[in-house]
Amino acid sequence: SLNLAQKLYAGGERNAGKIRQEMKALIQREPLAEIDYVSIADNETLEELDTVTPPALVSLAVKYGKTRLLDNVVVG
Repeated sequence: SLNLAQKLYAGGERNAGKIRQEMKALIQREPLAEIDYVSIADNETLEELDTVTPPALVSLAVKYGKTRLLDNVVVG
């Protein structure tokens, strides 16, 4: 889903809510996945963004059974 966020951003999408929604929809296709959080925040202040302004930190935490996966990427 981080790759999806990068593709959406590269394609011109700047609405953080729309990107979050698309990421969540992709993750929810996996029946074992349980989303802890999906975040798009300012890379310095870590404040959640409504509009993606570079550089933005896209991060997530997803549980797969007993395993919690964390990852992030900077866009912009």
